[in-house]
Order: sequence, then C-alpha cells, then structure tokens
Amino acid sequence: MRYIESVAELRENMTTLDHYLEQKRESTYSFALNLIRKGTCFVALSTKNGYRFYPSRFVGYAENTKEKHENNDTKDGRKTNPVISSLLGQKVEPNPMLEKAYRDYCEKLGFIANDRGTFGVERKYWML
Repeated sequence: MRYIESVAELRENMTTLDHYLEQKRESTYSFALNLIRKGTCFVALSTKNGYRFYPSRFVGYAENTKEKHENNDTKDGRKTNPVISSLLGQKVEPNPMLEKAYRDYCEKLGFIANDRGTFGVERKYWML
C-alpha cells in the first residue's frame, strides 16, 4: 500500500475510523477499538467533545480500510510516522496533556487504556 501524500488523505482515513466507531457495526467497530487500544503513535484532533485519537499505523496508508489494513502484511508505524511528521511539520512526541486526553477518550469508548503502547513503548502524539 502507498503512504498518504497529503493532509487531506490523512483526514480521509480519520473519517473512516470515525465512521467505524459511530456506526458501531461489527466487525469494523471492534477493529477500530483495537487499533486505538493497541496504538503507540497517534494523530490527536481536538473536537468540541474532546480529543479523538488516530493510530499512525492506520492513518498513514492512503485510502485505508479495515480490509486493506488486515491484508497489508508490511504495515509498520515506523514507516508511516516519518510520513505523517513530514506532512504535519512536527515530530511525534510524548505529551502528558494528550496522554491524559487519550486515557479519557479510551474511557468514553468503554475501556481502560493500557499503561503503555504496544511492546511497552511510551505513547507519542502529533496535534492536528
């Protein structure tokens, strides 16, 4: 799969995840929850209802969907992170305020956030 090449493509993938969460249809709903639960690096978006979080491993690939993601044997956040950093003009970094907002978001989604991201790595964020 190709990487995103614009913020518009990034937003398109964010909309896809939002749709999965809002529709609450299995199996896309549990797929989206698992991406958020297991993620390490997230694009954070401030909304009127608080922050939303989008894992880089999903949003960094162009025109991504559940089916495409599950069939992408080479998906890797270490590859999508530099792409997202370049597009947003910022480094992905730990952020205590966004970490708290992430934990609040997880609770709104019905689960308690793990202490760390996948492989015990500290979560990091970009702000959009």
